[in-house]
Amino acid sequence: MGTSSAYGGPQIGLIPSWVDDPAAGVAALDPTPPVAPAVAPPALRITPDVSGAGSLRGARTAFNQFARTGNRDALARGVSRYVRDGVGGSDRAARRMGEARASAGRLLGVVRDFSRDGPAEALRRVNLGDLAGRPAEDVFLALLEVICPPGGSLDEAIARQGMLEAIDALAEEGLGPFDDLTAGQLEEFFLDVVARTIEARILNDIGAKGVSIPHDVGAIDKLQAQLHDFVAGTVRSELAGRLDGVASLSDRAVVGAANGIYAAAFEMLAILGDDA
Repeated sequence: MGTSSAYGGPQIGLIPSWVDDPAAGVAALDPTPPVAPAVAPPALRITPDVSGAGSLRGARTAFNQFARTGNRDALARGVSRYVRDGVGGSDRAARRMGEARASAGRLLGVVRDFSRDGPAEALRRVNLGDLAGRPAEDVFLALLEVICPPGGSLDEAIARQGMLEAIDALAEEGLGPFDDLTAGQLEEFFLDVVARTIEARILNDIGAKGVSIPHDVGAIDKLQAQLHDFVAGTVRSELAGRLDGVASLSDRAVVGAANGIYAAAFEMLAILGDDA
């Protein structure tokens, strides 16, 4: 197609330039400076498994078709081939997430504490107790520094981008104080972070191998929006039940649950693509 060019990485904004500066990425949320200092994150770190497991050729072919036509079945097939052939199955795809999984485990711990002990205690346990009663956007931006600290690797950038985008989406809803959120809303936020990090990982893995995309920025945005809808819709509709009983989980079980949700998400995405 004369309107396409080879995509060679995150230059279209998959990993935005402000990924280590939350104030720039969500400046519209609150013009006031951060109200709490960043604190050291928990020690848990997970090294991603980025070893090659197979060929991304089938995934690239389907994504190129999707880029040309916007066909949802081509998108689903591309995601499925990415999981099945490109990275060697859902478990390996989950292990590829690395720091995103570690960050998800930290976030799920906050969700657990919120559900079990309430918002004030959940914030106190991550040294943000003075934010009790503050707007939800302020609290989530402070949590970002605890859960997804800045780093130089792509893996760390994906984790941070996913939470920043989820915060931005929440801000558009005009939420009130963090203390007024329900446990269900916090669980939805967690699943949105999971979906957005998966989306970023796929785009960067596939895009780095060369996908022809339209030159038109509006068309690019539309394609990315379709991928987000597919991934986020699958995660929310199929995996919400896995958070039932989160309040009773131990710290170790919280980490296992976060890991399991990533593996289950990739498997469900692959199944839906198989059926396309």
